[in-house]
Amino acid sequence: MKTKTSVTAMLSAVLAFSAGDLFAECPISETNPEQQLHVTGRIHFNINVSDFDEAKQFYRTLGFLDQVGPFPETNSIEVSNGVGIDDLYKIRAELIYLGKLPDGPVDLTVPTGRFIDIIEWLEPTRSEPPYADINHLGISYFSLFDDDIIALGEQLEEAGGTDLTGPVRLSNGAQQSMIKDPDGTYVALHQSSGKSAEVDYLNINVTDLACSKKFYAMLGLEAEESSAVAESNLLYEALGIDADIDRTGVMLNHRVDGSKIRLSEWTKPVSLGPPYPAPINHLGLQRINWGTTDLEADIALLKSRGVKFLSDIAPCCEGDASTFGFIIFEDPDGIYNQLMGSITPPAIARAESSKR
Repeated sequence: MKTKTSVTAMLSAVLAFSAGDLFAECPISETNPEQQLHVTGRIHFNINVSDFDEAKQFYRTLGFLDQVGPFPETNSIEVSNGVGIDDLYKIRAELIYLGKLPDGPVDLTVPTGRFIDIIEWLEPTRSEPPYADINHLGISYFSLFDDDIIALGEQLEEAGGTDLTGPVRLSNGAQQSMIKDPDGTYVALHQSSGKSAEVDYLNINVTDLACSKKFYAMLGLEAEESSAVAESNLLYEALGIDADIDRTGVMLNHRVDGSKIRLSEWTKPVSLGPPYPAPINHLGLQRINWGTTDLEADIALLKSRGVKFLSDIAPCCEGDASTFGFIIFEDPDGIYNQLMGSITPPAIARAESSKR
């Protein structure tokens, strides 16, 4: 009976979670405006899937027609540790590209804003689904422009998408609908007569808008001059959110490549959470990968400002011959971001160190 009481109390505490409980105060120290990170923009964002072939067909229908990969089923222990896994993993993975890749070699450290990293985790696996509620803390959905979202939505349903909602009209006159991929990851479709097959933004639900703006400003994301978010509560109501909605949002634009994220702070209903912890292999949207021209300097600066990292730099993805590396770190709510940049291959670095 005692054990049951303890379990009940623990479950009650979880169910009573309040977004404000995550942090009593902003954990990010004040920034020095004269110090700038070397982040050049978004390389890709990651979506974990349960069935690689089914997911790839869905995202091909969405416009991701080309790819880099497939990547090796496993890699070094450093790469496993880099994503929070203690042993060697097994995956199916590709970087898929919105549209057709240009001719010539692809430099994966240079942002294009058009890549998604899709991964099916074979070992280890996690059973947690993508966030079911659109106001869950974390990366809740991404938005993509298209010139005919009604036709696209129908095609996506045929490709395994579910629960197509909308379209509804936004405050600026545009239209938006929402669909889930075969696993339940939300994708917003944004009608635009002048744009077709272009990533619009990623939505990140946060507990403290001011604190999160400070964090993402370190990565080079700045509020647009007209930062009020054009949207309609009708879409959220159709997704099951009560009509009495109170939320604040701001659109951030990267100063170099123009890629966008939208920060949303929900106060009614309060954001659900917390985000899934590491390892970062749960289904759904998991992390954003940013390119940098000086990986080590940016890591040092972020650490000086109180940012938490998942591991050391992971050389990727050719072992001692790797010419670039990545490192994953947390925003104030524990939502994962990643830096990727050039490194000295470990074999060369060791040889140089032995000569000293």
